Amino acid sequence: MAGAVALAVVGAVVGAVGAIRSGNAAKKQADFQAKVAQNQATRERQVAASQAEDSRRASSRRRAAGVAEGGASGVRSGTGSSLFVAEDFAGEEELQALRILEGGEVGASRLESEATLLKAKGKSAQTAGFFRAGSTLLKGAGTAFGSFKSSGRLTSAETAPQFGRGTGPA
Repeated sequence: MAGAVALAVVGAVVGAVGAIRSGNAAKKQADFQAKVAQNQATRERQVAASQAEDSRRASSRRRAAGVAEGGASGVRSGTGSSLFVAEDFAGEEELQALRILEGGEVGASRLESEATLLKAKGKSAQTAGFFRAGSTLLKGAGTAFGSFKSSGRLTSAETAPQFGRGTGPA
């Protein structure tokens, strides 16, 4: 009968250790995935900034080419309708660059939210592992106690609660 008690205790300890390790592994994996999402968010912003800068450069080249063409045909830049066209064109170009940046920010924010969710999921998995470990230990202790009690080594007086009777079991 002592062998059954020992097996119940060992099984409970092994189960508890496994539950804790499983929870910790799930947290570690979720933390890694969160870090990947954070890195992707940073990269998303970098790509958007680069694309916005490329857009601004291309617009500047187009604007310069337009001024050169206008000058070749006798249009004076910086005055009259050519000034209004140039200002309108510059405003549209900047709006396009800002849209590119906003798109990058939206993608980065989504990835950061995903990272936050993954971290919470990992912490929850770790906590669940601790609860499974506690449950496994309690179940194993109950099984061991039941086996020990059924072996006849404990009397009912030793297992009954002794509330208000002095020092406890006799």
